[in-house]
Amino acid sequence: MKKLINNSIILAIILLLSAPSNTIFAENIQEKVTTTKKDSTQNKVVCYEVFGMDCPGCQSALEKQVKKIDGVADAKANFKEKQVIIELKPDTKVSDEEIEKRIKKANFTPGKKIEPSKDEE
Repeated sequence: MKKLINNSIILAIILLLSAPSNTIFAENIQEKVTTTKKDSTQNKVVCYEVFGMDCPGCQSALEKQVKKIDGVADAKANFKEKQVIIELKPDTKVSDEEIEKRIKKANFTPGKKIEPSKDEE
């Protein structure tokens, strides 16, 4: 009987700890996407819709592909919001076609270019 109670308690603890950790992980991702620190040169920020991302692994793969573009300082994807926010280096020009090409190379479908919110700039 003691063993059954102990097993039940352990199972309950595991279930309680696993659910909040997923929520915390998702919230941390959102914070990273919406908060970017800028230096005095104020890098340009562009944002695109991206379809086909449905997990953190997808988001990571897209970020890696976009960061390979010359002129990209940083890229933050968010699979929940279905978007990628790209920070460009100062005094560089990156074409929309190049960004869309990289999104496709990561096996996702690029959507329209959207205006970044004030938090993202």
